[in-house]
Amino acid sequence: MAMEDRKNRRARIGFAVLSLCALVALGLAARSHWGGTSGLPDRWTEARPGWLYRSSQIPASDVLGVLRKQRIDVVLDLTDDDKDPHRSAEEAAARKLGVRYLHLPVQQPRERVVQNLAAAVAEIERARRRGDRVLVHCTYGHRRSATALVLYARLIEHEPPHVAFAEFTRFTEPDSQWGPDAMSFVDKNYDEIAAQVQADLAQPDPLD
Repeated sequence: MAMEDRKNRRARIGFAVLSLCALVALGLAARSHWGGTSGLPDRWTEARPGWLYRSSQIPASDVLGVLRKQRIDVVLDLTDDDKDPHRSAEEAAARKLGVRYLHLPVQQPRERVVQNLAAAVAEIERARRRGDRVLVHCTYGHRRSATALVLYARLIEHEPPHVAFAEFTRFTEPDSQWGPDAMSFVDKNYDEIAAQVQADLAQPDPLD
């Protein structure tokens, strides 16, 4: 009887330990998905040392703290043009902190993709000239944000394609067709985007 009680007790303890481990694992997974591993959003990357960053959408609960802690001056939000509580929270946080916030959808609506990508590149360059810190983000932080940074590297920093296009592969699977498709899009629309960037930069900086 005593031996059976000990076996039952060990079984209950083992079950409790397994349950606790499962809860911890779920908590870590949720933190990784929603808030990054260090209080930052997923795929947070320092694209240019000390001033230019890219990431996924910042969770609504974290956005004020992230913008404040990282001392972001300009946010370029490339997510789609639909209602989103995370974007609403980001706009409110930016307004509270005095951060310049621009929503520039570069997937939908399609008729504004070229114009908004050019605007993003111009905004990044204006911020650099002012000495501001910039965050460029889309929903997942690996496609639309990468496209904006590739165009910045090509049009402003005059990097050759093989250097600039490396940004496309940062978070993409090696066998993904998205990278080649994105390169084709940039090549096809390069001249139009370049002309729009020049036109945008010819206008006075709204923050001057």
